[in-house]
Amino acid sequence: MEIIGNLLLYASFIGLTGYFTLSFFMSKEQGAVTLPLWLLKAAVLAIPLALFLTVVRLVYMLYSQFQVELFEAIFTVLLQYAAGQAFLFASVFAWILMSIVTLSQSRKTAAFALFLLIVLIVTVSWAGHGAAVAGITGLIGNSLHLAGVAVWIGPLTVIAWTAKERLPGEFFRWFSPLAVLAVLVVTLSGFLLMNDIVPQYVQAWQITYGQLLLLKHLIYAPLLLFGLHHFWLGRRKQEELNASGVIGSFRLESLLAYLILAISAFMTEQTPPHEVAQTLQTESIVSVLFLYLSEQQLQSGMIGFAPSFMAIVILAGAAVLAVTAFLLLRRNKLQLVFSLFLLSILVGYHGVMSSLIVQDEQPGDQTVYPTIESAISQPYERDDLIEIAVARQEEEEWHVVYTVNGEQLVAEKLEQVEGGFKRLPAAMLTVGGTAVMEEEQKIRTFRVESGNWHDDEYAATYVTFGMIQQPENVARVQIHYEGGSFIAPLENQVFLNVTTSNENWQEEHPIDFLADDGTVIDTYARNVMERGVYCH
Repeated sequence: MEIIGNLLLYASFIGLTGYFTLSFFMSKEQGAVTLPLWLLKAAVLAIPLALFLTVVRLVYMLYSQFQVELFEAIFTVLLQYAAGQAFLFASVFAWILMSIVTLSQSRKTAAFALFLLIVLIVTVSWAGHGAAVAGITGLIGNSLHLAGVAVWIGPLTVIAWTAKERLPGEFFRWFSPLAVLAVLVVTLSGFLLMNDIVPQYVQAWQITYGQLLLLKHLIYAPLLLFGLHHFWLGRRKQEELNASGVIGSFRLESLLAYLILAISAFMTEQTPPHEVAQTLQTESIVSVLFLYLSEQQLQSGMIGFAPSFMAIVILAGAAVLAVTAFLLLRRNKLQLVFSLFLLSILVGYHGVMSSLIVQDEQPGDQTVYPTIESAISQPYERDDLIEIAVARQEEEEWHVVYTVNGEQLVAEKLEQVEGGFKRLPAAMLTVGGTAVMEEEQKIRTFRVESGNWHDDEYAATYVTFGMIQQPENVARVQIHYEGGSFIAPLENQVFLNVTTSNENWQEEHPIDFLADDGTVIDTYARNVMERGVYCH
């Protein structure tokens, strides 16, 4: 449902930005821009509605999975979560924008509406992946990216689907330079976001998020060729243009753009792979990769991009198809053009995937640290406060649970070697979100299927750890998985339990809080198992 909401959100921004941009530049051309009033109001309403769907999901999660009272869950999400705060601000600005669309369109009205849309775009970006991962840099990058797409595709879409066999006069005169600027903004902000969210671009192709990102980029290439064609048209005289052909070309470009937006809407519900090796602990490799590399190969190391001669031929074939389609645009063979572009995308994808090789696994941190404290402190800033709660030796490994600034709770594996301890790759499980020290209990279970927490002799490893500050006098916990019950002692109000199974256990696993004499003090109902290496 949220995917549909995200798609409507993007479509609303594009439609409204296109409408008001056209109104701003062509206000003197009466009748040049017409959209039904009900459609404009629906587009405005869709913006806070799309954010509201995320609010509902978060409230339901707190209420059903963490037993938070309903009204407390609502206020927590609205006041403490970025998605809830964005919803409140967006509702206010959308209400103001709703009053604007009912006014007669003048240049000043359109300018004010565009300003409100920019504010709404920043508000929505505040709750996006970019801001969550990279803070202010991600917020700026996401805002510029969405604004650039709206300014580029918006006017083009409105003209494509509302113009009646004629182009408004002087359209290309102002749209061409605006579109060039927007394309530059989209491209540069896209690189900025990639650097923060997906720094390991090729490695990310192993999981769903990376595959979708690759597909977006492959579709973006034909979209740029459409833009180049329209820029060339803009340099011709108005009377030399075939209006119906140009409008048809606009429609194809808008369809490609909305295909990218549909992929983006789906990506917003996926976990960005900031560290691919860690993400692969709990997320399976995408099935399509096994068409190009064997499972045995993929288990032996990370992937790399190294085109063979045949892969280069395939990629060259994709380029030839795209260039042919671009040349046919001038002859208005639009159906053939669209088909060739789609074929070039598929062939290009096959060429890229055929270029993958398996690299020798890169060595992790080979430093031998003298103490556990010095080893686990490496990923963090010098000023961060690291406090170890549990440190337990398991043969030649140590299982350590610690807090970071009283906010995050982390379980990490270390290897004991001569002279100290080594850090292991893909060996950190992190519980973030609201500060762990501010909650009475914070407990999570990770289902791990690869990485250093995973026992290769079994299908899955279940890692349950948490902090219990209330109720008092809890000495140990008893975790009731589907496959059996396990007891773990509390140390410094923290416990850790690691167990393995070849079965896919049900996610429901209540946890009893036990006193010294075995009396059940309270029960924590846990109805979900985490699939990533980071959770709230």
